[in-house]
Amino acid sequence: MKKITIVKLLSIILIGIAALLFTLNDYFLYDRPIGTITAVENHYLETRDGFDGNHQYKERYYLQKITVTMRNGQFKGQTLYAENQYAQSGVYDTKYSQGDDVFVENIEKVEDGDVLLSGDITGTKRDYFVVFVSVLLFGFFIAIGGREGILTVLSLILNVAAFALVLRLYLKGVNILLMTVPMAIFFSAMLLLFMYGPNRKTLISFIATVTSAAVTLILSFIVLRLSPDVDYDFMDYLIQPYEQLDADYIFLSEILIGCMGAVMDIVVTIVMTVDQITAHNPDLPARELLKSCKTVGDDVVGTMIGVMFFSNIAAAVPFILLSMRNGIAFSTIIRYHSFFELSRFLTGSIGIVITIPISAAVAVYFYKGKRRKKTC
Repeated sequence: MKKITIVKLLSIILIGIAALLFTLNDYFLYDRPIGTITAVENHYLETRDGFDGNHQYKERYYLQKITVTMRNGQFKGQTLYAENQYAQSGVYDTKYSQGDDVFVENIEKVEDGDVLLSGDITGTKRDYFVVFVSVLLFGFFIAIGGREGILTVLSLILNVAAFALVLRLYLKGVNILLMTVPMAIFFSAMLLLFMYGPNRKTLISFIATVTSAAVTLILSFIVLRLSPDVDYDFMDYLIQPYEQLDADYIFLSEILIGCMGAVMDIVVTIVMTVDQITAHNPDLPARELLKSCKTVGDDVVGTMIGVMFFSNIAAAVPFILLSMRNGIAFSTIIRYHSFFELSRFLTGSIGIVITIPISAAVAVYFYKGKRRKKTC
């Protein structure tokens, strides 16, 4: 067993290193021009006074003169020069460093003795960070979970592939919400099937998950229809100009996807509780079984709501702090920049609370009600 474990760990490490090295050099996969920063000169520009509503502060501004070696496209191997201005706080701009892989646009040839290139840096290539974290995640899954870990990884890969397909179809004009609903059903089925196998517990968990998510989505849809139109101007990555109904569908899709994980976790907990109780005490009345489910639900609902809060707000915390540091009022941040994160958190929390009675009712029905019918 020890030899098998060592071979498994070495295989995971080698595959991870190979994947990381490939990603560090996958410039040929991109249509957009990419270059590597080979030299950076930082020049101080000025200091400006600011006021954040509570106290005054000074913001220092710098100019970077950057040398880039192009890695792909028609200018591969050539040297490009660019400039970048940034503030010390980094709220609205980025400071680049030597060795960064960056995307470059508006490339032009400049005749100045030698033929040179100039362009604008529009962002940093970070795919290797994603691959590194994914390798760690999948490595732990496989090393610790064994066969179950491999099945979990396989289900995640299938779900990511389905998600990518939905995004491509949306860009071709297909309704995002009509695709997200079957995708969420597929997510639930694959994850539960790979984790617990084809059995009664999987079927009950799947039915309870889909029912709870559907109720949450319907309630969200009713609220959107009955309330004033939401201002989506500050929704991240929304294509402008947008149609109100299309933006509503996108927001509802976000809510559905965001609550699926928490809903599924609650459902599995309740179903496993009913399964274990009925296995040890098959004659326990349905009413007592429902009370036990309520007790378990009360124990886990607080932690799950906390998970929903931190998972939705975590990404916005740096932006909130930097915005307040640069004079943007907290009320403005919440109203415009963090409104959607808070909405997803509140809706997901409602979904968690709804899931407890729904999953308990479904589980008790399958474990007690159907057996009573067979007896009769």
